[in-house]
Amino acid sequence: MAATASGQNGVVTDDAPRRGRPRTVGADEAILTATLDVAREVGFRGMAMDVIAERAGVSKATIYRRWASKEALVLEALRRAINPLDDADLGSVRADLTTYLGNLAERMATGNMADVLPHLIEWSVHDPQLRAQLDDYVAHRRRPLVAILQRGVERGEIRDDVELDTMVDAFVGPFIYRKLLTGAPIGAGFVDDLLDLLIPTITA
Repeated sequence: MAATASGQNGVVTDDAPRRGRPRTVGADEAILTATLDVAREVGFRGMAMDVIAERAGVSKATIYRRWASKEALVLEALRRAINPLDDADLGSVRADLTTYLGNLAERMATGNMADVLPHLIEWSVHDPQLRAQLDDYVAHRRRPLVAILQRGVERGEIRDDVELDTMVDAFVGPFIYRKLLTGAPIGAGFVDDLLDLLIPTITA
């Protein structure tokens, strides 16, 4: 039997050529699309690999040949389906942050995948490989906000002693807190209040 190993993003790869039927053209996309559809309908805990396989028109074994777990499959589906927010460059750090955080507020208020990431976080506590994949997912989506703050430093709007990663946490953390814990509104007023509170702490 050919040895297998989990490759990047939790995709299972073979060390030797696979025998039997070749991979179905478009199967990966069909599986990822079906995963998101089922997640939207029933939530993470209600997802069943049998249902995903039926929706995608493949066998369950086909899915497990590509992804080692349901969690890795969902994370890959999110990675492909939900693009990072754009890096707005409007000439000032306040304008850039208003646009970026406004888009974040809109996405969090209208997105239908709100229950998926909390469950991935829960499972990643017990799965180091999934934890590494989730960390990579989050780091990739932090980059536009880091770039906005870095430009603020270069323009002289933000002090050069500000720890940018900490400030990213400070800007995004309240969104997560409201979304997952308090259920308080996330909108333009919230964004303005947050900027009024935080920008004076970092400006030159």
